[in-house]
Amino acid sequence: MRRQTTRFISAAFCLVCGMLPLAAGAEEASSLPPSDAPSQLPGAHPEIKLPAINTPVNVQSIKISGNKQISTEALMAVVPFHVGSTVTQAQITQGLQDIMTLYQQKNVGGNFHQKLELDGKKVKVGWTIEETGGPAQFEKPLVLQSIGFDGNLYVATSALKKAVHRQPGERVTPATVLEDEKAIQALYVKKNIGVTIVPESRAPHKDERVTMIYHLTEKASD
Repeated sequence: MRRQTTRFISAAFCLVCGMLPLAAGAEEASSLPPSDAPSQLPGAHPEIKLPAINTPVNVQSIKISGNKQISTEALMAVVPFHVGSTVTQAQITQGLQDIMTLYQQKNVGGNFHQKLELDGKKVKVGWTIEETGGPAQFEKPLVLQSIGFDGNLYVATSALKKAVHRQPGERVTPATVLEDEKAIQALYVKKNIGVTIVPESRAPHKDERVTMIYHLTEKASD
C-alpha cells in the first residue's frame, strides 16, 4: 500500500524587530510559541492520524527561506537540533523562536512562518522569513515628521509622548533616538513595568523627513 503523506501548516506568527540597538537595561522580549498542534486536513484518509505534539519525530530536512540580512549558516547555528535529530514539534517551534531571538539581537525585523510536513514519525521542517527592516543608519540628521508607539498597554501614549525629548519638527540622530529610548525606559521603571524597546525609522517620502515608531513589549511585574 502506498504511504500517504499528511501535511499541515502550523499557526503563523511574527515578531517585529527594530532598526536601532535596544536601550541599556531593557529586558529581553519573550514570545509564546504558536498553538501548532496538528489537525486532520479535509480529505485526508480518516485512518491516518498525525502524531501528538509531544510525540518524538525524526527530522528529515530543514529548509530556511527568505533570509537576506542574516545568513542561513548563522541561523542554523542557533537551532538546537539538526537533520537526523529526534525532537518533538514543540522543540521544533522553539528552534524557530531561537531564530527570532537572533533577529531581535541583530535588530532586523521580520515575520516568521513555520510549516511542518509530517509522514508518520518523520518530519520536514520549513521556516519562511519575511524581513521587514534592518539596522538604521542616519548619514545626516533628519527631521522628525511624526512619532508613534505600539504595544503599550499599561502606559498611555500621551505619557510616552511627554517622556521623549524629540518632538515633530526637530532634528533626530541615532544619539537622540537612544536618549528617547532611555527616557521611555525610565518612565516604565517608575511604573515598575518591564519593557523591551525597539525603535523603527521610516522615510515614506524618501527625503530628510523621518517617522519614528517605538515598538514596545511590556512585562508587568508579578
